[in-house]
Amino acid sequence: MRKTTGWLLTVTIAVAIAAAVVFAPRREAPQPAVAPPAENPPPPAAEIEPLRRFPVPQAGADSGATDTAPGTEPPQPLPPLRDSDAALLESLGRQLDPDRLGKLLIVKNLIKRLVVTIDNLPRAKLPLRRLPTTPPPGKFQVAKTADGATEIAPANYARYEDYVRLVEDLDTQALVSVYFHFYPLFQQAYSELGYKSAYFNDRLVEVIDHLLATPKLTAPVRLVQPSVYYKYADPRLESLSAGQKILIRIGNDNAIKLKAKLQELREALVMHGRKTVIPPA
Repeated sequence: MRKTTGWLLTVTIAVAIAAAVVFAPRREAPQPAVAPPAENPPPPAAEIEPLRRFPVPQAGADSGATDTAPGTEPPQPLPPLRDSDAALLESLGRQLDPDRLGKLLIVKNLIKRLVVTIDNLPRAKLPLRRLPTTPPPGKFQVAKTADGATEIAPANYARYEDYVRLVEDLDTQALVSVYFHFYPLFQQAYSELGYKSAYFNDRLVEVIDHLLATPKLTAPVRLVQPSVYYKYADPRLESLSAGQKILIRIGNDNAIKLKAKLQELREALVMHGRKTVIPPA
């Protein structure tokens, strides 16, 4: 069990981009390219229209608005993906304390990190070098039972409480608005992973559904340590995805709160996409 813990999931939700079936043949997602990001603009909507199930609203279209509301500034144009970190952090800073963001997030190539992490949450492993966050303080804590077994220590769950409280206090609608504004860059980052004909918002909703299906535990979580890393003693738990293991690892109380926020986030994400978009003939 590597140090990919609840901080990853909670911060991903915190920036409202937290996350199934991929729209290509089942295979492991290609690793993000190490080459510099493409300078071309995001693909036009027509290229991905056939696979939209939960379309993201567009200004003046899905929202029904045609002009900027009185007394408000018009939306700023999006920067290129490679230069988007400062603009995204500025937008998030209106909801989250900038100093805290700087401590929790790895801000370089943040959108790319978020996209690849969300896409991999339903898989067996996460790309550790592409995670969007820094780890929490302290070490993973275990306890010994009377019969000599190893369990996740209750004190370990407390390491994530500050993150969970942060998530609970978030304005979901405001954060989703930030996500919608920057959505063309999220879609571009997803396309650069190799998903040329898939829609990232659909993938995000599927990932959230996958996480919401994580089983709830009623007994302490027992571990084994066959080598360096701990594993879940229960084969059923060990077979779960990386994202579901995170929800198990942070404890039931924290998981219940995060699932509630995930459900709230899902509703906000699909509110504008309840009808399937049918491509023109």
